[in-house]
Amino acid sequence: MSISSAIPMARPFDKARAGAAGFWLAVLLGVAAPAHAETQTPDSVVAIVNGQKILESDIKTADDILGRNIPSSEPLERRDSIVRFVIDGVLLAQAAKDRNIVDEADLQRRTTYARNQGLAEHLLAVVGQQAVTEEAMRKAYEEVVVKGAPTEPELHLRHILFMIPPPADDAAVKAAEQKAQAAIARINKGEDFAVVVSEMSDDPVTKSRGGDYDWRLRGEMGKEYADVAFKLKKGEVSAPFKTAVGWHILKLEDMRTRKPVEYEKIRDRIAAVVANAAQLQLVDKVRSEAKIEHVNQPQPEDKETVGRK
Repeated sequence: MSISSAIPMARPFDKARAGAAGFWLAVLLGVAAPAHAETQTPDSVVAIVNGQKILESDIKTADDILGRNIPSSEPLERRDSIVRFVIDGVLLAQAAKDRNIVDEADLQRRTTYARNQGLAEHLLAVVGQQAVTEEAMRKAYEEVVVKGAPTEPELHLRHILFMIPPPADDAAVKAAEQKAQAAIARINKGEDFAVVVSEMSDDPVTKSRGGDYDWRLRGEMGKEYADVAFKLKKGEVSAPFKTAVGWHILKLEDMRTRKPVEYEKIRDRIAAVVANAAQLQLVDKVRSEAKIEHVNQPQPEDKETVGRK
C-alpha cells in the first residue's frame, strides 16, 4: 500500500519528481536505494555510459520509483523507457560534474532527504502489510461497518414535484400548489400514481420512471421532506406539501433497515483502513517517544515569506 494514499500528511513532495531526483542523486553519488539495501544478489550490467556501469538493480529501483508514471504496459517497451531514463540521468549527472556546477552540499541534503523519505515509505508499507491480517480486517469490519450501520429505517419513495419557478412570488407558489391539488385529486380518485407522475411532474430525473426516488435515509432528505415521509405508512400517499423547491406529493412504497455492505465486497477497502490505522499508530508512537526541539521558529510576521526563497 502506498504511503501517499495511507497517510496524506506524510507526502511532503510529489512522488514522481522526488523519486526521479532521488534516483538520479543516488546514481551520481553512488547511494544505494534503501528499499533494496538488503539485496545481496550479484547484478548484471545493463549498460556502460562513459565508463559508468548501470546495473540491473538500478533499473529495478527506477521501475519501483517511476514505473507508474510510464504509460506503456508492454513489458519490453516499458523496460526500454526505464533504461533510457536511467541513462539520461547518468549523462546529465556527468554533464553537471564536467561543467563544475555541482553543489555538493545541496546534493548531500537532497540525498539525505530522499533516503529518509524512502526509508519512511518502505517502513510504513511493511507495517501496513503486516497489519492486514484476516482477524484484523474482520474486527475492523465489525467496528466500522456493522456497528456504524444506520439503525433507523430507510424508505423507498415515489414523488411528484411541482417546481416554483423564479421569481418565487405568491403567484408562482399558488400556481404550483394548484397543480399539486389537481394531481392529488386524480390519485384520490384511483388513478395510478406513476401515470400522474408521467403526465404532471416537473422532476425530469424521476418523471420517466414513475417518480421512483429510490431508497433514502432521513439524512438524505431535507427536513420538511423527511418529516412528511417518515409519517407515511406503506402504500400511503401524502397530502401536497411545500418546500423551498416547490410542492411535493410522496408515496411510500416500502420500508426496511439498511443492511451493512457485505464483507467480501469491500474487503480491499477494509484492508486499506487497517493498514492506514497501523501506519498512523506508528507515526504517533515514534513522535511521542522522540525528543523534538524546534529551533529558530519563524515569527508570525515571517510566515508569509517561508518557502518563497
